[in-house]
Parts: sequence; C-alpha cells; structure tokens
Amino acid sequence: MLVVPKIAVPQSKLDKLADDLKKLEIQTVVKVGEAPVPAFQRQGYLEKLGHNKSKWFKRFFVLRDSFLLSYNLQKSDFTVEPRGAVHLGGANIQLVEESNGKNFCFVITTMQKDVFVLAAESDTERQAWVCDIDEARKVTHANMIKLSVENQCLAEEKGASAVARDNSTSALALFSNQEYIRSTPLTGGAEGWLRTKGFNPDEQKSGLLKSKPSFTKCYFILRDSHLLMFHGGDVLTKPRGCMYLLGTTVIVGEDVEGEGFPFTVKSTQCGDEIGLLASSHKVRARWIQALQVGARVTYPDYQLLLKEHALLSAVTMTPRAAPPKAANMPAERLELPPPPLHVEDFDLQGQQLDPGAMQPFDSEGNPILRNPEGKLVDANGEALSATQPRFGPSGEQLDPFNRPLPPGAVPMFTQDAQPIGVGPDGLHYLPDGTQVDESAPHFDVSGNQLPQEVVVAANAISTNLNVAIKVRQVLRGDDSMPEVVDVLGRTFREMNDKKSQEGVLLNADGDLVPLQSARRVETGTGKLVDYASTQLPRSTDTTHLIIKVDNEGDEQQIGEVEIDSHTTLKDVRELIVKEIEVSFPDFVFLFNQVPLMKYEEKDRLALSCLPEVVVRGKELKSVTPSGVFSKKVTSLTAYEEQKKKEQQDFDSIMAQVRQGRFLRSAKQSILEP
Repeated sequence: MLVVPKIAVPQSKLDKLADDLKKLEIQTVVKVGEAPVPAFQRQGYLEKLGHNKSKWFKRFFVLRDSFLLSYNLQKSDFTVEPRGAVHLGGANIQLVEESNGKNFCFVITTMQKDVFVLAAESDTERQAWVCDIDEARKVTHANMIKLSVENQCLAEEKGASAVARDNSTSALALFSNQEYIRSTPLTGGAEGWLRTKGFNPDEQKSGLLKSKPSFTKCYFILRDSHLLMFHGGDVLTKPRGCMYLLGTTVIVGEDVEGEGFPFTVKSTQCGDEIGLLASSHKVRARWIQALQVGARVTYPDYQLLLKEHALLSAVTMTPRAAPPKAANMPAERLELPPPPLHVEDFDLQGQQLDPGAMQPFDSEGNPILRNPEGKLVDANGEALSATQPRFGPSGEQLDPFNRPLPPGAVPMFTQDAQPIGVGPDGLHYLPDGTQVDESAPHFDVSGNQLPQEVVVAANAISTNLNVAIKVRQVLRGDDSMPEVVDVLGRTFREMNDKKSQEGVLLNADGDLVPLQSARRVETGTGKLVDYASTQLPRSTDTTHLIIKVDNEGDEQQIGEVEIDSHTTLKDVRELIVKEIEVSFPDFVFLFNQVPLMKYEEKDRLALSCLPEVVVRGKELKSVTPSGVFSKKVTSLTAYEEQKKKEQQDFDSIMAQVRQGRFLRSAKQSILEP
C-alpha cells in the first residue's frame, strides 16, 4: 500500500485556524425598500434569440444561484412564474461578437445541450453578465458536496480534521454526510409527480385568479435552490411555477386516509408557499430531505465553503521555496497566489477531468483539447509538445500533466524533453510509469538543469492529488466501479479486460503502459493499492435490469437488459439508446428520484439499481410503448459507433474553438461575498 508520510502542523497554526473558522460570516439577504428579499447575483434586461433563430425578444432576467430566470417585464417582487428557467450547472459560455444582426452576444449551452443566445447593450454589460453567470454556474449541489468533502479531506491530509470538525459551519456537516452522499447522486434534489393547488393558494382564493384552485397532478423538479413545477407535456425549461428555497421551512400536515401525505413549503423571505401531497410516507420523507438540503445550495453558502477551503489551504506543513525566474513564464504570473484545489469537474469537451487537473489553455488563451486518440492538440488540431507552456482557466501555470504548480515549482523534464510529474506518493515519474529519482537531474523547458530546491517544491502537488483522489472515491460511493489511476494519479482511457490480461493498459494519453503502473483506489479510505495483485476475475453470473418510463405517475416497462457484476449504467445506455432515443432524446437515468450525471453512469454499477431504473427525456410527454425490448450484456459491442461519435463531437468543438468562441477564463467576478 502506498502511503504518504504526514507532517505535523504546529499547534499555533491549528489554534489560528480554529479562530478563523469561527469568524466566518456572510450576508444572505438584501433589502429592497422595507422588505427583505432573497439575494440575487444580477438582474436586468437582455435580448433573447427565439428558438426559430429569426426573431429577438426583450426579456427581464434574474440570475439567482445556478438559475437564470426570465420574465416578460421587470417585476417589483420575486414572482413564482418565470417565462423560462435555465439551469446553469456545468454550462458552457461562448462569446459571439455578432449573431442575427445583434452585437455583444453570448451563448449558453447547458449540460442538457439546450442552447440560449443572448445579447447585451454593450460589451461592458455583456462582460458583467458573463462573469456573474460563470460564477453562478458553480453554485450547484454537486459542487457543494464536492467542496465540503474536499474541505474534510484537506483537513485530514493536514492533520487538522478535529479543528475543522469542531469549528466549521453546519453547511460543511450537511454536505459531507456520508450516508447522504451514498444514497444521493451528485445532481441532488428530487423530481416526480405530486398533487398540488399551485403556488400561493391564498392569493388564488382572494380573487386574483378566476377559478377556485383544486388539487391536480404536477411534475416537480427540485434542482439546487429552486423548486420548479411542470404539467404533463411541458418542456423542462419552461416551468409553470418556481420557488426559491433560501429561508424556506417545511411543515408536515396531518395524513388523511385516501387523500395522500401532505406537506407545505413556506418562504419566510418572500412569502411564497405551496401545499403538496405525496403518494407515500417514503416519497414525502425523500422530498422533505431534498427541500432542506436545497435551501442551503445557495451562493452565500457556496462562498462560505470557499472561505473555509481557503483557510484550510493556507495551513502549510513545510516551508516553501521562493519562486524562481522561469524563462517560459511571464513575470506577472509569478506573483499569482497558489490556486485553490476546488476546480472544474469537466473540460470543455464535457469529459471528467483527472484528479487535480484543470482545463489547459495555451499562452494565447486558446483551449487545449484531447483528440479521440487521447493526444493533446492545439487550436489547429496539431499535436501539442510536452514542453509547450500551458495555463489554467485563471492564468495559473500548469505542469505537463495539467495540474497547477505549487509556489517555487516549474514544469520539469528529462534532458531529452520527456515530462516528469509528481505522483500521489510524492515520487517522480515519466508518463509510462518509469520512476525518476528526485536527486537525478531535472531540467526546465529550455534545457537548463533545475536547482534541487525547485525540484523539491514540486512535491507539494502530491497533497492536492491525494485529496482529489480521496474526494473522488468518497463521491463515487460503494456501488461504483473501483477507480484505477496510474502512478501520476491520472485515470486510464480504457480498462480493457483483454489488454489487462496481456499486461498493458491504455493511459490518459492513449499510450499502452505496463499493468504494474496501475493503482486501484481503495473503497472507503481512498488509499492507493497495487492494481494487478488485487484484480478480480469477472463474474459470469447475470441478472436482468428492468427499464421503465414514468407516464404521469404510472411507471411502465419498456424493456430489460441482461447485466453482470461489471456492467455500468453507461454500458446500459449504449445498449438501449437506439431503442428509445426517438421517444426520449438525451434521456437521463433516475436513481432515488434524482437524475444521474453522464460521468456518474460510467462509474455506477447497474446492479445497484436493481430491480429497475426509470428513464426520462427532456419533455414530459406520455409515451405508449410499442413493445418491450430485451438486450443482453454480450451485445455491448458498439465500440466503433462510440468512436465515430467521439470523432464527431471532437470535430464540432474544434470548429467552435477555431472561431474563438470559447471563454478563455473565468475573469475576476464582480460578485462580492
């Protein structure tokens, strides 16, 4: 087992950390007139291009946490009926100078591949919106969980776990609860059919609406800090109602036989309320938990966790050398503070980043992408040399493996320009897993031999790697495939049974490397153990996973899939996509009433979903199955089709990169904590 020795932190630093954690405070409400209303990041008019791409519409937008809400006109209060609701979690933002006759445009592409083209009145206004949207898209349940677990693991890595546990805020305890993480996908929230009289029924009774409200069946989606209401057949970007959960309370009503299981959500901030009826005690309990958690998935709590992370990151275990002068590094970059560990989960191609890695950019601000063969390429599609400088989204310099460099460190190479990286164990390696002794000559990008103190400074990368790997393991849970990384902490492109039997694996760069260079991440502890000696034979036992759709609360079987102990939900998707993509394009799997992210599918074992899994499309349309399909695990042979799709996706994003449409970095946000 590979263990990194811990270095004790002086008690004086732990005492200061405890004091700093106790002092963390944040404003959660702003004042408008005499009444308090929920805080928002930005509001104002923008023009939106219609879906037919021929006409522009002026809309009033409110940016609140991870949602961009649109209204026909500016409102004097926070009404519950937006014209549209765009979920920004994981969205991409592209700048467009001109579109359909409008200047100062930008494009938002959501994780669900919905595209929204917006236009501001000036470049200054556009930049303000883009910066705030770029910040708001990070305020998600997934990032709150990830950041809380990072804080916990970082405190453990630095020997400060007791201090963090006793002095941090309740938000940290809420989002790092292990039982909750195991039972809830990273998307969080909940969704499903409930009965309701609608939002603010007292206003309806007072005559503001002509008809007397009655309980009707509606589809609710709780995403991050917002509760959205839909009717059957609705598109999931146009809710019939919306409620902000900051400051809400949940009141459980008295059960009435034959009527359902009532509960009411009330907002103390803006006076909104909604009464709901669940179909069972279990469903109600799940919704109540999701509502309580959603009330904390807010920009203020996100900032609070970031502050905790900054305090924990500032606790140093070893003295650090002063940054040297680097020939390939602009002087202004040397003054940047150490980058935070909390980074994006995805690159611009929508792929999950390696532990501790960032989306790289070249010195001109162009994104560096990975082609379908695994090779890094520049904006022209040309292969990138290992010695070419690369930078993170905020300008921080990266090592040749796209990890932010610690203070005093520079990219390291052998004399023949092979990149050298630091692994989670603190040792130095080449990409193929060959170890390089720390005392051996290391060279910079210009071929100059590095001083020993600069070589040693790079070892601090191991702390971030260990924390990142441990966080990934906690978030994956016990019902996922064990993660396997190479000696540098990078995930493998393919875990092919046949190739592993031949003693090789395909690494992150698309190169075959010895099986001995693989490390399995131990479930529960996040420690690295030798992969080859712990590899288990694939079980030949199979069972069947039932595939269902939800037609307004009536679940109907549309097929079944034969699975074994290694089948993941990604395998299931590839197997059934042709059967259901016409009726349910871009479908998602629901696990415990929560949609799974695409990258969670490749980790989650299909066995954990037994006996059935429900799929949902982008619209709430009722579909009558024409027949029940049956697929076998032995049919998982869509390798060539998968590669073809990867090439098409790569060609599409390269075309956009060549147009300069991708935002280079998250420029300093104008939001103030």
